[in-house]
Amino acid sequence: MINPVTDAIKHRRSIRKFIDKPVEKQLIDEIILAGRYAPSAKNDQPWRFIVITNKEKIASLSRDVKAQILSILKKRYILQLFYKQLRKKETIGFLYAAAMAPKDMIFYHAPALIFILTKDKQFYDESCACCAQNMMLAAHTLGLGSCWIGFANFLNQNKRILENLHVPDGYHISAALIVGHPKKQPKTATIRKPMADVIHWIE
Repeated sequence: MINPVTDAIKHRRSIRKFIDKPVEKQLIDEIILAGRYAPSAKNDQPWRFIVITNKEKIASLSRDVKAQILSILKKRYILQLFYKQLRKKETIGFLYAAAMAPKDMIFYHAPALIFILTKDKQFYDESCACCAQNMMLAAHTLGLGSCWIGFANFLNQNKRILENLHVPDGYHISAALIVGHPKKQPKTATIRKPMADVIHWIE
């Protein structure tokens, strides 16, 4: 028996290469609709959305993210006292690679960028994570590719950038999704850990 929901879950992949084609507004509306039907704490539905399809604006935001990363790297010897991740050579190398890459390794020249915003309240970010997953699954079923871009969180450190994006006062970027028509859609699922390794039953 094939379940279309679990089938979509198993076959969805993070896509970072897109063809040079705009994403139709109707499809973006469908994706956001799926997000709006995600479960949320106390049914507060704490999300708001910003959709950007302007290529120059997305490229500018990518440069803003890189600038924020470089600013953190310059202060890493102080910041590593508070953030253990900055003590790892792998993390530092990863951040440098993203910030110094000549290509857009932040938003990958995606034709559409969707920010999910929320307030800094208990369980709101978790609710927005459910929202983002719904949206990525919807994108997949619509023949589109998507990817959650964690680097976008660096934009929250710059109030000017948030103001220019018209992020409401008291809100922050909880998730950022790039969406587009994929150059290639992977057909096989990546190998998952065995069930016995990840489940402990208590009966």
